[in-house]
Amino acid sequence: MLLGLDLALAVIVILAICLVGAVRLGSIIRLFAFQSLVMAVIPLMLGGEIHIHKIVIVLGTIALKVIFIPIMLFWAIRHVSIRRDTPSIFGIGASLLMGGCSVGLSFFLSSALVLTEKPFSDLLIPSAFSTLFIGFLLLISRTKAITQVVGYLVMENGLFLFALVLLETTPLLVELGILLDIFVGVFIMGIVINHIQNEFDHTDTSRLTTLVG
Repeated sequence: MLLGLDLALAVIVILAICLVGAVRLGSIIRLFAFQSLVMAVIPLMLGGEIHIHKIVIVLGTIALKVIFIPIMLFWAIRHVSIRRDTPSIFGIGASLLMGGCSVGLSFFLSSALVLTEKPFSDLLIPSAFSTLFIGFLLLISRTKAITQVVGYLVMENGLFLFALVLLETTPLLVELGILLDIFVGVFIMGIVINHIQNEFDHTDTSRLTTLVG
């Protein structure tokens, strides 16, 4: 079980790095959905009883982040007739390098972190840090609002992994916090895309800098 958990965590980080190099919006959405699917089953790999709180977290994450949010994002790119994002403002090579450095930094930070509860896997905290940092990199380095929304949601995936450290001791709190965070992400995604589309008829945030007043 521990080997499967470590493999799943490694896949989550690899998918996050792949997101940094992707430019086709369809590929970005699919990579995010696959990452969320792998992440959703991790609570079942943490050992202990498979109680109702774990099942709710798994099913809720799959329903929202693997099915509902990707459908909304695909609807958005069809509606605004956008298929590709512009490359990272730092360049693809530099962004991939920063993503790799984020992984290294994550292992350093996790080794210095003092926790009252030892994680079930030594890779859980580094994977959470890595996913959080890479999501933030996506958020600040891309110009399309849709990709920035995916960056925000990838950051949420990192927070999800952090929360799993507390799953066995305070499952209800983690369950409510994760589901509330996901719902907030859905609302933010809808507001951002609809506002930019209605006001400016595109989702390229770089063009907003030319507005005056």
